[in-house]
Formats: sequence, structure tokens, C-alpha cells
Amino acid sequence: MMITILTATNFKESISEVIQTIDRLSELVTVVGSTNEINNTTKLLIVEDGVIVSTLDWYDTEPPYVFPKVTFSKENLLTLIFYKLGNQQKAFDFVSEENHLYHHLLVATHLQIGYEISEAMFTKTGSFHNQCVIQHYGNYKNPYSFEELNQLYQSAIDNSTDDEVKVFTAKHYSNFLLDNGAFKEAEQLIRKLQGNPISLEAKNVLDVQLASALMAQLKLPYNQDTLEEISELFHNGINFYEAQDQIVNAGLLYVDASEIANFKGDYITSKDLINKAILIFKEADIPEFLGEAGLRKATLLYTWSKNGNPQYYKLAINAFQDTLKVFKRDIHPQKFAEVHHNLALIYSEIPVSSEEKPIWTAFCASSFKEVLKFYSKESYPYEFAMASHNYATALMSFPEAKLHNNLDKAFGMFEDALTVRTKDAYPFERALTLVNQLELYWIMHNENSEEESEKYKTMLNKAYEISQLVTDNTLIEKANEHIEALKNLKTILN
Repeated sequence: MMITILTATNFKESISEVIQTIDRLSELVTVVGSTNEINNTTKLLIVEDGVIVSTLDWYDTEPPYVFPKVTFSKENLLTLIFYKLGNQQKAFDFVSEENHLYHHLLVATHLQIGYEISEAMFTKTGSFHNQCVIQHYGNYKNPYSFEELNQLYQSAIDNSTDDEVKVFTAKHYSNFLLDNGAFKEAEQLIRKLQGNPISLEAKNVLDVQLASALMAQLKLPYNQDTLEEISELFHNGINFYEAQDQIVNAGLLYVDASEIANFKGDYITSKDLINKAILIFKEADIPEFLGEAGLRKATLLYTWSKNGNPQYYKLAINAFQDTLKVFKRDIHPQKFAEVHHNLALIYSEIPVSSEEKPIWTAFCASSFKEVLKFYSKESYPYEFAMASHNYATALMSFPEAKLHNNLDKAFGMFEDALTVRTKDAYPFERALTLVNQLELYWIMHNENSEEESEKYKTMLNKAYEISQLVTDNTLIEKANEHIEALKNLKTILN
């Protein structure tokens, strides 16, 4: 990391003398007199009118703490230089506890490292913004509720007299709202600030946050105008980050832009965008980002496969398996389970010859077992029910097994899913499971006429239950088909 100090010509010599007091610090710090000389990839300090200004970090390279302006001195300058370089321990060597900069450095360092922040530290931060980010991101002794922090963020926005700081606060406020599912509120907050006279960095932040808020609100069927707006916002952000040499930030937006292209049905563009993200994260050597981008690419290929392009199934398998090099069971157990769930679904769906089918079903069963090892009914009931339902559905098409009955096993897994998918908690999901379980009933063997009669009553009750659970026409139509088939069967049996 490098530091650029922007200052007037008459201050250059004084600043250079301070830098020369530390061996080799001049290799990391450049002093310039014009904005045209600023390197976009460096962090920036400004020295003007005898004060030091620590600029806002728009690129998430340090905690979003706003340092106040401080008087220019050797100690203050070196403190802020080493803080910006990420060497907090060295920064403390130049500032005494009597200096008010010490307290801000202490809080910012605690934010970054995750140390507890006391009540006394909290009250001395000097701004609503800093109190917000302490509550939001910090390990604070007395954390606020959602309502309290929401009100504090609103106060920070309302009381800010600096439009740049206001947008900086809004960036983190909107993140807070998005993390808590308040998507529309985040959108409204951002749109209200868009007309203010702000820097290109601040405008870009608003564009990206607005795109994220709109994306979070997407529902099927997708509104094409909204997709176009989101796509334009993401591409504006990509162009901005690439112009500023913030390539990793651009990579993150390529991932989201790829998903939007996927929603638009433009699979080729979606694949091109995700490939650009993968290349960026590979060159930057960021395994977690690379894994996430790889997961998005695999999902894209899987979606493409299911939409009339079965030749992409094997490419999707390879892409999902590549992500397992990052999302290992012991390090990222939930992601590991998520990947295996997708693999299991592909193994159950991929069109193969009857000779190959046993191999693919073995792969499918192995992946489902990995999924259910992590998604226990106690810890992850919703995911447990989803995996159980999907495994049961897959088992219905498995070849006959030698050691156990696949249909009996499928029935048991449907029943496991139904214990979670109750009519009150998950009516739609319950209806879906009941529809699939009814299909299973038709192909299961009856031991005797008594069992046959009992099964008939059970099937009829489950078919009628579906119409009480949902208003979805497709599910109700399938339920009615089962009811008619059962009535016809009753006529035959009688």
C-alpha cells in the first residue's frame, strides 16, 4: 500500500523533512502539489492551511471511521501515515494520550481488529457517523437494537452538513438496511441523495448501492425495465472502478452484472462477465472471491442446462467441483454443503444412457449425504427439509437397488420434509412435497388390499389438502389430476 500526500508547494519541503526522519518511508509516501499527480491506487492525505485531512475511504480498505481534521505536526502526520499504511502499532508511537487524535486512532484500530469498544470510547468519537459505524461494525459493549441504530443512522444523515460525509454515511446505512431486509427503505434513502453536488467517488457509491437495493427487490416475473436500470448502474460502476484502477471492486460488480444478464436470459453475456470476474480474482489471488465467482458461473451453466441446453450439464459439474477447491468441508462447511446440493441435483437430472445411470445415481446419493451431514433438522430445518425433499424426488428415478428399496427410502425422506414443512410454517413448500409424494404413492407396491385401501384414503386426503394450502394454479391443477385419478381408481376397485 502506498500513500499520496496532496499539499501546496510551500508545504512540500516541511512534509518531506518529516518523511525523511523515518528510514525508507519515502519509498511508500509520495508528496504532490496537484490532483493530476495523484495515483488512483494509493491512499490520500491532504495537508492544507496548516491542517491534515484524512480523506474518506470509498473503497473499503479500512474501517469507515471519519477522522477529524488535525493540526499539521510531525507527530500527527506520521500517526496518520502509519495508520493508512495499516501499521497501527507504529502509528501509536507518534501520538500521546493527551492528543485528541489518540482517541480516534484507538477506536479505529479497535474497529479494525475487533477489540471491544467501551462506553467511554463510544461517547468521545465526536460524530453521529462514527457512533453509527461503531454500533454497526464494532464490538461494542452495549449494542443498540435495530430500531435504535436505525434512528442513529437517520440522525447522522439529517445532521451532516458535508454532502460527501452524508453519502459516506448513507453507503453504510444502506448496507445496514439491506442486511436487515429493508430493501425499499435502502432504495428510498439513496434516491433522495442522488441530486446533491458530490464527487465522482460519492456518485459511484450511490449508483452501486442503488443497484444492490433494486436487485434485492427482484421477483419473478422480472420487470425488464428494472433489469435494464440495474444493469446500467452496475456497468457504470465497473467503468468507474476500472478507470480508478480498483480492479477487485470492478470484479465484484462483474459478478452481480453477470447475474442480472442471466435474469435477462442473455447467457452468453452472463458467462463473459463472470469469466472476467474469475480472471480478476485469480490474478489478485483472493480465494474466497474466486470461489464465489466460480459458484456463480457454475449456477449459470446449470441454469443454462435446464433451459434447453443439456450439453452444459457436464461443464456445470466441472465448475461446481472447481469451487470445492476453495469451499472445503472443514473451512467453509455451509458452502461445501451448498455446492454438493447443486451437484446432487445435476447428477439426478443429467440425461444419460441406462448403462451409465447407476454411476450417476451413486454420485447423486453421495452428494446428498454430504448435504444432510451439514443441514441437520435441528440446526437448519428449512435446508434439511429442502434437501430431504430433493433427495426423495431423485430417489424415485433411481435404478432398483440390491440392498434397499429406493421408493421406501424416498417415502421416508418425504415424511421427514413434511415434519418441517407444516401448513402454518411453509404452506407452499408443503404443497410441493405433497404433490411429489403423491406421484410416489402411485408407483409404490401394496402388500394387500387393506394396505391398498388405507393408502387410497391417505392419498385423497393429501390431494385435497394441497388446495387448502396454496392458490398456485399449477399445484392445484396437479392435485385435481390426482383426485380425478383416485376417483377413477375407486370405480375400478369397486
